[in-house]
Amino acid sequence: MATYPATTVVMHHHQPNIHMFRELPVRMRCQYCSAEITTSTTYETGTLTWVIAGILLLFGLWLGCCLIPFCVDGCKDVVHRCPSCQQVVGKFNRM
Repeated sequence: MATYPATTVVMHHHQPNIHMFRELPVRMRCQYCSAEITTSTTYETGTLTWVIAGILLLFGLWLGCCLIPFCVDGCKDVVHRCPSCQQVVGKFNRM
């Protein structure tokens, strides 16, 4: 009776890098240009900005005070871009 050597198969599953995008820049590999980067962040008006402005408007702050959330970065969404290729690589929605 012939014996066969045991064969071991090793499978490697490549899991994508999952990053938690928040207010601060993130070190990562860009999925578009494959460069090793630290993201650049910008702010854009999002749902939370409009909700806060609406609430201020409802409370009678209609003489321009309801526009304050549009000037405060803490009320806006954070967009993460690759500094090499300028593609959007992630976004932090506050709401």
